[in-house]
Amino acid sequence: MPSRPPRKVTLFGATGKTGRHLIAEGLRRGMDVTVFARPGTAFDHPGVRAISGALTDAARLREAIRGSDAVLSALGPTALRHPGDLPITHAMEAIILAMEQEGVKRLIAVSTGTAADPADGFDWKIRMPAALIRAAVPGAYRDIIGLARTIRASSLDWTMVRVAFLTQRPASGRLNVGLYGATRHSMAVSREAVAAFMFDRIAEPGSIRSAPGISAG
Repeated sequence: MPSRPPRKVTLFGATGKTGRHLIAEGLRRGMDVTVFARPGTAFDHPGVRAISGALTDAARLREAIRGSDAVLSALGPTALRHPGDLPITHAMEAIILAMEQEGVKRLIAVSTGTAADPADGFDWKIRMPAALIRAAVPGAYRDIIGLARTIRASSLDWTMVRVAFLTQRPASGRLNVGLYGATRHSMAVSREAVAAFMFDRIAEPGSIRSAPGISAG
């Protein structure tokens, strides 16, 4: 964990719908924000440093991560026809290696209830969508599971923020936070609330190596 207040973050998946809120939240907090964008992605944001490269380009990944206090990731499957070769899992493997090489320990990543925590109980609001994803989009399902396993196996100070359905609504004043089956969760949470929650976790030691579900209260 950083010994001083975090000032610099690197964002992955920041050109997507949730990523836009991560950028806005980082800038609102006065942080130095670096965004890693894939080649060919149209990205131009004032006040943000952008590094373009493939998600497996070790040199570009290290350049983007170097000197950061934390890495925040919104990477995840986004299309029904998701490739079967685990692209998100392999990208996270490369990111973790670059973090280890650069001495950056703090990782906060978006995940879902589909990637169960060993301490989860039964919650049909999570189990049913997970079963549907596994049957209808097996490539995405395997990548979600692979991503979570890769993060858990790392030596980093990680937190996985598990969400269900994401909305574009403004953040509400209250969140349900905790393991599925042990916490009363709703079915959705706003992307804006997810971004704020992730930034709040950067300097919170109690969230290290945990995977809370969050939902709108």
